[in-house]
Amino acid sequence: MPKVSVIIPTYNSNGLVKETICSVMAQSERDLEVLVVDDGSTDDTRSVVESLNDRRITYFYKTNGGPASARNFGLSKAKGEYVAFLDHDDLWPVNYLAVMLSGLEKHTEFGLAYSPITVRYPDGREIKSFKAPKVKSGWLVVELFKQGFIWTSAVLIRRAVLKNFCYDELLRTSYEDSDFFLRLAMRTQFLFVPEVEAIRSEHTKNLSSEAGVLPTRIIILERFYFRSGGDKVVPVKIAKRKLSHATRRVAETYRHKACRTAAITLYKHAINYHPVDLRLYFGLSRALLLSKRNDKMPAWRMPEPLADVAG
Repeated sequence: MPKVSVIIPTYNSNGLVKETICSVMAQSERDLEVLVVDDGSTDDTRSVVESLNDRRITYFYKTNGGPASARNFGLSKAKGEYVAFLDHDDLWPVNYLAVMLSGLEKHTEFGLAYSPITVRYPDGREIKSFKAPKVKSGWLVVELFKQGFIWTSAVLIRRAVLKNFCYDELLRTSYEDSDFFLRLAMRTQFLFVPEVEAIRSEHTKNLSSEAGVLPTRIIILERFYFRSGGDKVVPVKIAKRKLSHATRRVAETYRHKACRTAAITLYKHAINYHPVDLRLYFGLSRALLLSKRNDKMPAWRMPEPLADVAG
């Protein structure tokens, strides 16, 4: 059994995935397997992967289902004691896994280790990016509810804590990682490992370009708080303020896009959570002034009403 299973989901990225795989094969920690999950590519990803000719690499092809589906597929095939996810355009320094493993093996009370990241831009610039919470290690449910600060390519997880646990495959294009880590934080403590950093490549193909204008974040926060036990951990004052803020952000985006009905609905949704925030009434009044004739309806569903539960 390998020590670490590295799951790399990929889709039509034959020009990127080779470098990503090579950064894993170059790790100083050699006891690993690499599971490349091709999520329905139509390019020559298969031949690129197979050209690497390393017995530790296994290629899988599946029909397209999104990153969450691909990661779940990889999890179902993983044999390692530990699991790591690496997006097909991200990289690790050569000592990354060794340092992360050392942290978890020294601190057995933690089920997940996470590190900071460096963002690398096409022009060669590199910027350290980490929204550090006040509490960096331990039970991080409240911190993760307030803000996302863990990257999928910057974690190492004990496979034992992932028993009967997976990504939500309905979250096909955004926030599947935030949802995954928030729910997992209810199961285990997280360890912050500052000694190494994963490298995130920023480019035009990143899937998250539209994530900020979708209500997905509202949906997963509400589901977690009202239906997954989050209300037993996150103080109600913090929860309502965060839910209001997340909703206002999307409302303002749609107001700027002249989506009158969507903006009005979302502002009212935010007011229900945090009625003392005067910015919400100002935004609502501006949304009401938008033209009804030119109203644009975005292609999304509203968060399910939760007033009966929120009470």
